[in-house]
Amino acid sequence: MRFIDIAYVQEPEGFVDKVAAAMAAGEAKIGDHSVVWRDCKENLKSASHKKCFYCEMQDSRSDGTVDHYRPKSKYTWAAFRLSNFRFACTFCNSRRTDKATGEVGGKGDDFPLLDENRRATCEAEEVNEYPLLLDPCRVADPIQIDFHTDGSAVPKYTNEDDVRKIRAEKSIKTYHLNHSQLTEARRRLAIELSEKISTAERALPNCTADNAAALELFENAVLDLQRAIKPEAELSVFARRVLQTQRNNPLVDEVLATA
Repeated sequence: MRFIDIAYVQEPEGFVDKVAAAMAAGEAKIGDHSVVWRDCKENLKSASHKKCFYCEMQDSRSDGTVDHYRPKSKYTWAAFRLSNFRFACTFCNSRRTDKATGEVGGKGDDFPLLDENRRATCEAEEVNEYPLLLDPCRVADPIQIDFHTDGSAVPKYTNEDDVRKIRAEKSIKTYHLNHSQLTEARRRLAIELSEKISTAERALPNCTADNAAALELFENAVLDLQRAIKPEAELSVFARRVLQTQRNNPLVDEVLATA
């Protein structure tokens, strides 16, 4: 999960008029006006470089969908609010069972609060809520999730009484961030990054004016490392975390400083 500034997502053409028509139709007709959020999908995808807001994967198995961070079934007034829309892959957004582990995940209509007694009944009351699900569109939320190099997502904060740990644990489970296919993709990426570092280190001593092959090998390996942590790369937050574990390596430190 990386921060997505939803304020920069543009409204599609005709958005205001469609929202007005949907609101006028009433709460019972919300589902009849799904075009409002569906029209926003491409702009949302562009904001995240076509990656799911929650897991940072470009889901090749589906076209993705527009998730309502606050579910429209519980927060009808937020059903047509662009700032409530998130681009999400099937596994993060829909209830699915991980065949490898039996673990059930996917957000669906889940939206737990730290204190259920403070659930909002109108837009003005949202400020009183403390959502347990981390929001990729709130700058301090994504950093509450960390990773191990084996590919698993874990809470960054480990104190049992820390609400940030509670939120991270709930979000990892709800967004299915430890789905076996996803953790395997991260694990493989960690291996690839380690191999690129080794390749660059082996080539570096031979990078002389008369050894173009070694220089090319070195530059390509470093370029691959830099590309892996760019915002547009899949799992780029995880990739950066993997490299940060080797920051005492001068080569890795330079990659992190220049990418």
